[in-house]
Amino acid sequence: MAGGPWDRAGVDRETWYAARTMAAAIRETVRLSLDPSENEALPSDHQRLGEYADDLVKLVERGDPETIAMLLRRGAR
Repeated sequence: MAGGPWDRAGVDRETWYAARTMAAAIRETVRLSLDPSENEALPSDHQRLGEYADDLVKLVERGDPETIAMLLRRGAR
């Protein structure tokens, strides 16, 4: 399929799927329950982080080149 998000991002399909998998893993990690204690984030902070993670996945799904490049740089470490 030509014109997919990988084309918009300027990467091949396999690389795009790797970035998509990383973004989805970040989103699912954020959704894990927090143990409420003094050292944990506030529920509002956790909700905000979840919103950022959802936005991250959406950007990758749209083929945002900057977001995909950022994820690939982080994944290479």
